[in-house]
Amino acid sequence: MSNLNETQISKAKKIAGYTISIIASFMLFMAGIMKIIGNEEMQINMAKVTNFGEKLMFIGILEISILILYWIPRTMNIGFFLLASFGGGIIVAEIVTGEIPIAGILITTLFYVGTILRKPTLSGMNI
Repeated sequence: MSNLNETQISKAKKIAGYTISIIASFMLFMAGIMKIIGNEEMQINMAKVTNFGEKLMFIGILEISILILYWIPRTMNIGFFLLASFGGGIIVAEIVTGEIPIAGILITTLFYVGTILRKPTLSGMNI
């Protein structure tokens, strides 16, 4: 059966990985909810990115769907790679709007670090 972590890692790494992953997940979940309910500030920010304002609900549902895949043990790997791709999209969207992509880099880094602490073989670097 699949697991959200590997058995050979230490308890401290496991706890740190879960904590970091949960923080990143909460941030992305809240952004998804704001998009779904049509938060006015979110609509203004997304409208800056070539007509993404019209697709706000779809993007919010996509965010939450990818998070669900990430937290289901059997689909965690694909969820992780989709989150990494989605994080790249966040970074690009922030650059297009003329902002410094701090939020996108932060969320993507938190997901990567949290996941690799729990599943080091997923990195491909044999950490």
